[in-house]
Amino acid sequence: MARVLIADDSAVARKILREIVISLGHVVVGEVPNGSQAFVEYSKLKPDVVTMDLTMQGLGGAEATSKIIATFPEARIIVISAMEERRVVIDSLERGARHFIIKPISKEKVAAVLNNVLHQEVDLKKHIERVRKMKGSDDLSPMTGSVADKYLSPYFIRAQGDNLVHVVINSNITLISCQSLALELEEHLTGKSRVLLDFGTMLTLDKALLAKLNELVETIINNSGIVKAISNNKEFVESIAKIQIGNKANLVGDVLRYFAN
Repeated sequence: MARVLIADDSAVARKILREIVISLGHVVVGEVPNGSQAFVEYSKLKPDVVTMDLTMQGLGGAEATSKIIATFPEARIIVISAMEERRVVIDSLERGARHFIIKPISKEKVAAVLNNVLHQEVDLKKHIERVRKMKGSDDLSPMTGSVADKYLSPYFIRAQGDNLVHVVINSNITLISCQSLALELEEHLTGKSRVLLDFGTMLTLDKALLAKLNELVETIINNSGIVKAISNNKEFVESIAKIQIGNKANLVGDVLRYFAN
């Protein structure tokens, strides 16, 4: 059970989040409408987690994150943002936020992210250095699914035209970040989406992770989507094709192809 502080200038949003947090067995120890009060209440209450909306009046969520982390570097802050605010999310991660939730908020998203953050062990300096490197790239979309993975983002999503969604999957992906990936990807799956899973130069993939990604591929296909996958490692492609997933078809292996740079 975690003690959670909610910061959001919308009473409706606070109510929705409060109900979700309580339904997950956690305790809401405080609610505040702006970043300034978030700092004051954090200082008093020392909650296990703060949910921080990024678009509050007065002191915004990113600035409040900086202020809290500067005094309490161990603080676990989850920022909440709309899809179009990706650069602001990355900025907040650079300031020390541990994770993010993309609106609309759902119980499943909150559960996955809270569980992730509560089990993290983070080297704050390394986290910030890696986010700064990521922030310097031209890509708008690489964001962390698990800062605990010592910050190479486990995945990132780039939505392109004609319902094409490019998903880069890195070697530090975990079962928890697979759940985060599935939740975030739902918001991109409209109409007959085309999803490209890019495993890059990954060398191996745990069977349990393959099974979870297999479920993701199955969900996309069942929703009239099309999935393809590529890897720059020929041996990886061959090894994935040989894996048996119980009595289910290895859908990832079926769609995975070698793609030389």
